[in-house]
Amino acid sequence: MGLFSTKKKADDCDEATVECLTEKLTHLGEHKSFLIQAVKTLIVFLKEFSFDIKEIDSDKFKDRMDEFSEDVSKEEKVKRLQSVLERSKETIISFIESKKVYFKERESEYKTIIDLLSKGISALETGNMDFNRKVYDRSEKIGKITLLDDIKKIKEEIRSEVEHIQDAIRQKETADSKQLENLTKEVSALREDLMKARTDSLLDGLTGVYNRMAYESYMRKLMDANTVDGLGFSMLMIDIDNFKSINDTYGHQTGDRALVAMVQVCREHIRKDDFFARYGGEEFVVILPDTSLKNASKRATAICKSVESSRYKLDGDYEGKSLAFTVSVGVSVFRNGEKSGVTTERADKALYMAKHTGKNRVVTENELIK
Repeated sequence: MGLFSTKKKADDCDEATVECLTEKLTHLGEHKSFLIQAVKTLIVFLKEFSFDIKEIDSDKFKDRMDEFSEDVSKEEKVKRLQSVLERSKETIISFIESKKVYFKERESEYKTIIDLLSKGISALETGNMDFNRKVYDRSEKIGKITLLDDIKKIKEEIRSEVEHIQDAIRQKETADSKQLENLTKEVSALREDLMKARTDSLLDGLTGVYNRMAYESYMRKLMDANTVDGLGFSMLMIDIDNFKSINDTYGHQTGDRALVAMVQVCREHIRKDDFFARYGGEEFVVILPDTSLKNASKRATAICKSVESSRYKLDGDYEGKSLAFTVSVGVSVFRNGEKSGVTTERADKALYMAKHTGKNRVVTENELIK
């Protein structure tokens, strides 16, 4: 039988083995990518559970989780990743403990508030009891009046008691109305103060757009959204050309007005879902969610043209003159997996090129490669 059997060539065995190994390696690579993405997504959800609480350093915790997410994505040895995991576990456990202490303290504060409210309600109840007692006393007097024999006297006494009761009711209504009005004013004032404080902390005082702190917070959330659902974005870095010259020639007040005017022009080209912030000085950033580099470049060009065609009348020592200025814009697009700072860096480099190659123009990140 051995004479008729065929022996497989060594080359065929090797080829089959290579195909098998290649398939397994491909599968392992896909599995690894899935696990990394799953871990990064869970980290995003973990950050969401941390809330934005300054007292327990939520921002530091989120930054540490971002570092953990980046470390997981790197090609590191298992021992190195184990070390990273242990440090991250310590950070998470420590943060959870801080969070427990924080909420325990808040619980104590809420109990104090409830006690104060209870005392307020008790005082209100006392007022009601006084009112009820007055009405009850008057009702007893009315009962005694019915024992009188003189009809005329009965009518006079009843009329007098009714007037006393009506007067007591009016006094109670007035007191309740004032108490409610004062409470409503206090609550409204507190709500307005809280809303104003929260809004003011995120807005640039001069131009009314978001400030750098709001930008940093928005970018963190945007990066998390990309990790979960793959949402991309483009970025515009806008800078007024020769802004120092405007300040030196016309004064800082005119320079400030130029910034406000530029912002107003930009708003005409910004959608409701776009994010507009003052990055620093005369430099501004616009985030365009779900926008390609090509479309972002078109938007930037439209902004450039609108600013260039605008004229602003001056007053004071320069009355009768008008001010015109231009802007340069750098455009970049986010690439999946990169840090937000990398996207910002490319936009900033593109802006630098625009300002050093003629100004009043748009440069995209693609031109940096050329």
